[in-house]
Amino acid sequence: MNEEFSVAEDLPSDVNVDVTEKQVVKHLQDNPEFFLNHPELLSNIKLPHDSGKAISLVEKQVNILREQGVKATEKLKDLTDNARTNDEIFDITRSLILDLLESNTIEEVSTSVQKQFAQLKNVDACELIFLNHSTQNLPTAIRVEDSKVMKEKFSEVFRLEKPFCAQLQEEQILYLFPFSEENITSTALCPVSTNRETLALLALGNKTANYFNVHLDTLFLDFICEVLDSVIRRVGVSDRNNQT
Repeated sequence: MNEEFSVAEDLPSDVNVDVTEKQVVKHLQDNPEFFLNHPELLSNIKLPHDSGKAISLVEKQVNILREQGVKATEKLKDLTDNARTNDEIFDITRSLILDLLESNTIEEVSTSVQKQFAQLKNVDACELIFLNHSTQNLPTAIRVEDSKVMKEKFSEVFRLEKPFCAQLQEEQILYLFPFSEENITSTALCPVSTNRETLALLALGNKTANYFNVHLDTLFLDFICEVLDSVIRRVGVSDRNNQT
């Protein structure tokens, strides 16, 4: 199929010349115009097809290019979807932080979180649950749960002290989202805490079973929880000062 073969044909019959497959591949890679110089070979080369019919090399190349085009289109769509999602997350994060900076009470913090997360298309349920520590005097207008009960029901979250994304038991989901009209099947639980003291738990739910999973990037949630921790501590001190 190449010049090496023609040279080999001129050698005496008693000289053993073995041309390996790798040598053929290398020669074709080094000489991409090979078939232009030997067009008669293209009509003779046949390749098996999935249907069992033999197709020409040109047809095979067209099929490969078509498949590569489909894969490239799918890759581009994935990149576009990811970019669109990132833009949406950035917009929500910016709006949420601006709202939190203007919040002066715990109630306003809770309202801002619920309002902003409700705009995310991948969040079907959201709850900001404050923990009732003996040293805190939290208002009744927000959701407050006993810290011991929460730690028993969601021990893994408090043990890891970082966002925990997984499928929970139905009882746990109903506890987190008692008023949700959606069929929540996967959750992200994000502790709002510093110095090993958890002030609240941000719970997000999705109808898709595997949307919130162990492989999900939680950088966005980590950042939001850090901001929440700072704001909650600030307005909490303000609330206590106002009460005195």
